[in-house]
Order: sequence, then C-alpha cells, then structure tokens
Amino acid sequence: MLYAWVNGTKRRPDKKGERTVCADCQGVLTAVMPLQNVSHWRHLTGECDPWSEPEGEWHLWWKSQFQRDECEITLTDPLTGEHHRADVLVAGQQQTTIVELQHSTISDEERQAREAFYGRGRRMFWLLNMDDDKSFREINFGLSLDYSRPVKVGTTEFFIMRWAGRSSQFIQKWKRSNVHVFLHWRRRIFYLATPCACRELCNSLQPSQFAVSILSEADFFKAIKS
Repeated sequence: MLYAWVNGTKRRPDKKGERTVCADCQGVLTAVMPLQNVSHWRHLTGECDPWSEPEGEWHLWWKSQFQRDECEITLTDPLTGEHHRADVLVAGQQQTTIVELQHSTISDEERQAREAFYGRGRRMFWLLNMDDDKSFREINFGLSLDYSRPVKVGTTEFFIMRWAGRSSQFIQKWKRSNVHVFLHWRRRIFYLATPCACRELCNSLQPSQFAVSILSEADFFKAIKS
C-alpha cells in the first residue's frame, strides 16, 4: 500500500520502522523504505484484500502519479457488505473511473468478479504490466507487434496483430473483458480491442489475433480524467 492513515492523515511512511493500523482490517502496517523504490506500507501478517497482489516498483510508480485522495479507495457493496480496495479512483469530468493495476496472472473468474464489482455504476480500466522479465509475456508481446494491418474504428486506428507464442490464452482472456483494457509496454500504452471497446472488430478476429491502438502515457491520463 502506498498510503495509510496515521493520526487522521492519509500519507506515505516517513521513516523505517514506523507503524500504523490498516483502516480496512485493523491489522498492523509497517513502513517499507527501499533505497531504489517508493516508500510504502506493508501488512505485517498478510494483505487483507484477497484481490491485492505484491506491489513492486511498477505498481507504486503508477499510484504515485495520482493524487493521494485518488489512490487505494475502499469500496463496499451495500447489499453484501463485500469490500475491496481499488488501486485508483478518479472522479473525471463526466464519470468516475476505476483503474486496476495488474502485474500478475489472474483467472478468468477473478477478472470477471473484479469487473462486476468495480464496474457497477462506474467505468473501469485495466492497466496490465507487459514489462515482465520473469515470463514470456513481454517477449511474446514485443514479437507480436506488427503495424502492417491498420483498421479504422470511428476515429480510432487499430492495428491487427497475431500473438507470437505457443499459447494465445493470455491475450484471449483479456480480449473477452467487458471493460477497457490497456497494456503498458516500454513507456507506451496500447488500447486493446475488446467487446467494450469495439465489438464488431473484436468478433472478427481469429483466436490468435488481437488488435490495439497506441496512446502515449499523457493520452492515457487524459482518458482517465475525461
């Protein structure tokens, strides 16, 4: 966690060894002050939100690009009492947008559950970290990039590509998403064609194919705040 409440103030840790209490589970949080990373808080006995994942430099950097009151917002289902902590929640000019930062692999079932929970009355963006040097995901994505097949959907230009790898399960899973999916690779943002983005184009693709449009990080921030 990037922020925690300390004596009524939501902030990052100030010093090594500092402790406070998690507002969601009342568990102890301890300060982590790495030399080459963003200072943050860690649950002493395990994360209380089952949808959370260990946060590295990528997660913490992205959170640090938003305002303090836009990060790590706990939402509760009024009917069931279920609660989860959204990575980023931005009240834009026309709608509220949830941004979920995802580095590790998740199942289709969890993806669908998160989309249903966070997308209720809000717009949801996934931002996937494709710079993963511990798997073939980064390599396969880089080898897949081919800008020779452009196609226009409204005013947006997409490029049809073929997933370069033995299995296309990763890209197939995210092509099925019911919300907006963005891929972050080497300081560029790729907007994935999903049924939410452009159903007709998505339905025309073969299982191993996918389509993306390209944004700068600045354009991505503008989209969040729209």
